[in-house]
Amino acid sequence: MTAADRIEQLAPTCRLFPELGISGPDDLRTLLEIALGSPKALDGFVPYGGIWSHAVAPRRIYHVLASTLPVSGWRSLLEGLLLGSENLLQCPEEQRDAMARFRAALPPALRKLTRILPSYSEEILASADAVVVFGRDETIDHFRSRCRNGQIFVGYGHRASLLWLGGIRQPTQVLAQALARDLTAYDQLGCLSPQCLIVEPGAAVLSLAKLLIRALSEEARARPVRRRAEEAARIREARTVARALGWPTWDDGEELQWTLAVRDLPQFAPTCGHRVLYLDPVPRKRLADWLAPLQGHLSSVGVGAALPASLRKLFCRLGASRFCPAGTMQSPSPLWHHDGRPPLTDLIRWIDWEGPFLKP
Repeated sequence: MTAADRIEQLAPTCRLFPELGISGPDDLRTLLEIALGSPKALDGFVPYGGIWSHAVAPRRIYHVLASTLPVSGWRSLLEGLLLGSENLLQCPEEQRDAMARFRAALPPALRKLTRILPSYSEEILASADAVVVFGRDETIDHFRSRCRNGQIFVGYGHRASLLWLGGIRQPTQVLAQALARDLTAYDQLGCLSPQCLIVEPGAAVLSLAKLLIRALSEEARARPVRRRAEEAARIREARTVARALGWPTWDDGEELQWTLAVRDLPQFAPTCGHRVLYLDPVPRKRLADWLAPLQGHLSSVGVGAALPASLRKLFCRLGASRFCPAGTMQSPSPLWHHDGRPPLTDLIRWIDWEGPFLKP
């Protein structure tokens, strides 16, 4: 099966999973063109400067998926299938149904290249040409240490994102609805989910809070989440701590769908997720120190106000790999550089042919 064949077969499945942000074969074709120069590079030698080059994909990829979001696993499997690799999925129980649903939507020829493993297998891991791991930094280190020499290893560890509103004076309901979309998608558990909303002193915090309360309530009515016992406990604990510290706090009572608090902390601290949102007034001169705990772990910055060049540079030094408008944090481009790395290229080995090209 050629790369062009795989593109045509994968496109209908992608349309069934809009979270991938891939609308059809053109997006898949562009993904390969950006990564490889030409989709045909997977099928044989193509011109590369003054020589010829051939992109060789792994024969077998071992995927270790995270327990939080299904979309990262879908995307990892999609990329493996696009390359034509066999894909073995170590899938946590929380995501097993979602991955099975994606696999079932594949055409038979591609479904044969996919297997959901019942558990970790050291033997199967060793047989793979490439290992892709999602999870905590400790999980990344664990699997990296178990890879043999010569295996390709790609790890996506802990990352956090934030929203920037600066000194906003006249917040609007449209902006509040955009912020609520970023917050509530995936129950605030992904690496693109905002951990906090940063404003500068003097911003219209109370006006913004009132608008956010309305927007969060609308999202809760439209897309309620059924809380498990451990999630409910985390939310209640976050609310108790906020009130004990004297922070202005609003919530929806025992519905447990959203919580909003205005924090006063010396440094950044993460949220527990589950739609617990913090507004953090931070003077610009203190921002670098305040964000220091995020060094090397910052992913996306959602922007809802003008972002000065000095702050853009600060976020980049902290590791930011993506800036996007508020309301779009959870829907990156299909060409998104995940953790600052181009898609697909980490999995590819290149073979060069110098001199006259011999046609078969």
